[in-house]
Amino acid sequence: MKNTATAMALACSMAALASAPVVEDGSVTMTQDPSTRLVTVNYEIKDEPAIVTVDICTNGVSIGGENLRYFAGDVNRKVSVGPHSCTWRPDKAWPGHLITNGSVSAVVTAWATNAPPPYMVVSLTVKDDITFYADAGSLPGGVTNDVYKTECLVLRHIPAANVRWRMGSPEDEWKRTANEKSHYVMLANDFYLGVYEVTQRQYELMTGERPSYFANDDYYATRPVEMVLPRDLRGSSADWPSTGHDVDASSFFGKLRAQVSGAVAFDLPLEAQWEFACRAGTTSALYTGKELEADCDTSSPNLQEIARFKQTQAETAYTTTPTSGTGDQDTTKGTATVGSYRENGYGLYDMIGNVLEWCLDYWCPDISEINPETGASEATNANLKRVKRGGCYAHNPERLRSAYRIDGDYNKTRASDGFRVCAPVGIP
Repeated sequence: MKNTATAMALACSMAALASAPVVEDGSVTMTQDPSTRLVTVNYEIKDEPAIVTVDICTNGVSIGGENLRYFAGDVNRKVSVGPHSCTWRPDKAWPGHLITNGSVSAVVTAWATNAPPPYMVVSLTVKDDITFYADAGSLPGGVTNDVYKTECLVLRHIPAANVRWRMGSPEDEWKRTANEKSHYVMLANDFYLGVYEVTQRQYELMTGERPSYFANDDYYATRPVEMVLPRDLRGSSADWPSTGHDVDASSFFGKLRAQVSGAVAFDLPLEAQWEFACRAGTTSALYTGKELEADCDTSSPNLQEIARFKQTQAETAYTTTPTSGTGDQDTTKGTATVGSYRENGYGLYDMIGNVLEWCLDYWCPDISEINPETGASEATNANLKRVKRGGCYAHNPERLRSAYRIDGDYNKTRASDGFRVCAPVGIP
């Protein structure tokens, strides 16, 4: 006979939504097989399809995301209206604990599909496999596991909608430039952004190509892809903003969208999205709330904790525009393994340093003149320069600031240029 534990249901209320899914009252049950210790959670969704997450609580307190792994079935994904079930392996996820009557409960949360959980994971090896998690600790293996740097993409929800914030740098910021004019900005929508820069293995899985300079077989997989151009990522016929978020099917983003059957319109971030996500609520030069030291031309303790940059590795021997050959350096030089340094307040790694990151926007020297939702309306120069952000491994500290921006030649590949994935919130 199976032992039955008490169970609880929690419906996610979204005041801004016209309608939202709910967990049917009294539908949640949790049972355990005494021989295998396998726990089964049953529940029912009504009103609307939902993205479902499950928490396990003891005496009303969550056991923590790191113990919520080894789930299977209808959990951490979109489900239809109606009854569902999932299973959990406490013998693997939470060993040494007993699931006893009255002390342990299952909490089922129904998230609206246009207001999903904070973390989205996209498999690059299993088609149409999109999962969602309530926190970084709940991701199987933890968010820093190499699987999220190679076989899956992990993206973080960025709560930007209707937040008024100051873009650019203050006039007294050390080494700021005239094209960083400080001004207020507001974005209309939230979005997802990659926790990591896209790596060489992730790019290879989608395109079959390995274009990078720092591509030694022993180290390439978890280093950021570089030597890529916006036309490689979006296609030669896709021209933001004139063609909107359309991308060529043969491009990286075209293939990534096909991997999820068009359920998510992956693209590059807009410059304003990038800076909002990088800052994570800070107004300082660095996303830790710290400033660059005025004497940091030779070193920068404040920068060393968050970024790969020139002074941390005597990078002068390596050019960002190699003409031939393959960089065979280990990760102590050139690009670092993604996630090697401290993350920002949104849990994003390498927003400063490692590689410069392409944005959707055409380059405009006066950032205060652009529409944050589209960027510059058209190219202001003959070689179609686009915006790059974040500084790179070969840059001096002065360029590794949240406000730093540079123009990038649309036709010139560099070993310093990479990208990360952006996506709108919501799935059909």
